[in-house]
Amino acid sequence: MKNKVNPLAIGMFVLVAVAIAIVTVMVFGAAKFFSDTEEVVSLFSESVNGLDVGAPVKYKGVLIGKVSAIRISAENQSEQENSVAIVYSIDMDMLRRKTRGRIINFYDWLESQVKDGLRAKLNYQSIVTGMLYIELDYLAEKDEDIELKYGGFRYVEVPSAKSGLAELGKAVEKAVMNISQIDFRGIASNANSALLKINAKLEELDVKGMSAKLAATLANADELLKNSNALVTDPNVAKSLRDLDAFLVEGSNALTDIRAAVGKFDGLISPQSPFRFELALLFRNLNESMSSISNFMEYLQRNPSSLLTGKANSERPRDSARGTGAREGGSPFGTSQER
Repeated sequence: MKNKVNPLAIGMFVLVAVAIAIVTVMVFGAAKFFSDTEEVVSLFSESVNGLDVGAPVKYKGVLIGKVSAIRISAENQSEQENSVAIVYSIDMDMLRRKTRGRIINFYDWLESQVKDGLRAKLNYQSIVTGMLYIELDYLAEKDEDIELKYGGFRYVEVPSAKSGLAELGKAVEKAVMNISQIDFRGIASNANSALLKINAKLEELDVKGMSAKLAATLANADELLKNSNALVTDPNVAKSLRDLDAFLVEGSNALTDIRAAVGKFDGLISPQSPFRFELALLFRNLNESMSSISNFMEYLQRNPSSLLTGKANSERPRDSARGTGAREGGSPFGTSQER
């Protein structure tokens, strides 16, 4: 006898399966269906090797989106342009957090930033892996005349800037080629030959004799150190050192006294000192005395007889001098009878 199928059980099973499917879609697809994103495009004329779908998009180093698609050419692109179109989505919640909520209309904000020099550029995630990401940064001069345009696939275009990755790749390739041209085998062969020659020279050296001489030298040095220690600990040497210290102290004191004496002497001969004034007055009087003696000696040279007759008085009246001189022999120092 066949069991009857319960329609209620089948219905409940179907409802549970549908509910699970709905929950799964909501959990795993909510971020995609309910996220606020905007998609833009940038055209790159250089190689995009290393850039994959899902690669990060960063605004001034902060993650704000990811690459959505990579196209060989845009819809309105001519054959001569030969550029690659990179479509990438921007998470507006992340961008608003980065800009602190200053964005009201994304396209108005994007146009103002492009005028301020915002450009898209390829950059390395890692030089080792060669993986790329898109960097949005202010890499150009301000241009108020620039306007947003559609770069293909109905997306607004963010202008791109050359990243210099091609030049970096060429430099790395050139460096690798230069390294590959180095003759490592020749260098290794020369190094091996040099080591063999050094080994042969070392074998020719009289290592035992050198060791004996080195041991003798070390013994002599040890003996010299012992003698030096004995000399330092000798009581006579210690006494001599103490005497030398005392002599140096006395010499220092003598230098101090000499400095003090020099200071006093400087005070005596300073222009404002009384001693210097009195000394100058003494020299002036001595000079006057020497001048008087010099004049007297000159007078004696001209009139040597004045030692006997005396100096004539020039103020005496002429008649009195003549009369007296006639009577007394013309001597102003005395009469002939007195002599």
